[in-house]
Formats: sequence, C-alpha cells, structure tokens
Amino acid sequence: MNKGMLLGLIKQTGTPVYKVVSEINDMGIPMTTSTFYKGLNNQREFKANEIVALSKVVNLNRDEVMDIFFKEMVS
Repeated sequence: MNKGMLLGLIKQTGTPVYKVVSEINDMGIPMTTSTFYKGLNNQREFKANEIVALSKVVNLNRDEVMDIFFKEMVS
C-alpha cells in the first residue's frame, strides 16, 4: 500500500479525509474514518468494494489504483 501517494492524491482534491469517507458511505459502502486509517497503516486490508469506492471518490485512474493498492503484492 502506497500511503503517501493516496494521501497526496486526496490532498490534491482539496477534500478532507472525513469527507472522502462520508462519500464512500453515501455509495453504500460502510466505512469509518478509523477503518480508513487502519487501511492506510496496514492494520487491515482495504476490501475490493472499498478500493472501487475510493477510486471513484478520489478520481483515481487504473494505474494509480494499481500503484497505490497492489504494487507490493505484484512485485
């Protein structure tokens, strides 16, 4: 998980993390801010539906999703 890249892209949107989490919840994906930060800190893995929702909220392209969430698994 590339924590720095994800947080950097979230900051570029100008949207605070709590609003990103709120938008994910609005999509029907239950997530708390605590759950989000646990995912960032590798205390839990993001679920596939959470990754899809995050990519929509933060407007991540396919390469960014791969670099953020799957780079370490693949290499």
